Amino acid sequence: MDNQLEQARDIWVNAFFTGQYEVLAQYEHEQFKVMDERQNRVESNHTRYERIAHAVKNGVWKPQKPEVEFEEFEFDYDLTRCQITIGLEKNQQQIQELWVYQNGWKIVELRFLK
Repeated sequence: MDNQLEQARDIWVNAFFTGQYEVLAQYEHEQFKVMDERQNRVESNHTRYERIAHAVKNGVWKPQKPEVEFEEFEFDYDLTRCQITIGLEKNQQQIQELWVYQNGWKIVELRFLK
């Protein structure tokens, strides 16, 4: 099961960095949200897709890949939910991903912690 999650995450992350919002939509839950606790901001997936499409169209989609210090995977008892905590090297910031398994892994939430 965790191998399937790793494959889904790899595809999802690559789609983000290459601006392939159609692929993002395949791996993001219909209620997916990005929450930034630092800026007290919540963004829905539809808003993101529009923003990414606009940036790609104008040649300005160039997100920087962060340097990851660690990743911790915490599965629930049934192995149908996984919270992943990611620690970044430079600013010691942490990011959390919440994934659920429903006929395949989908990300429900991406949270940038304070």
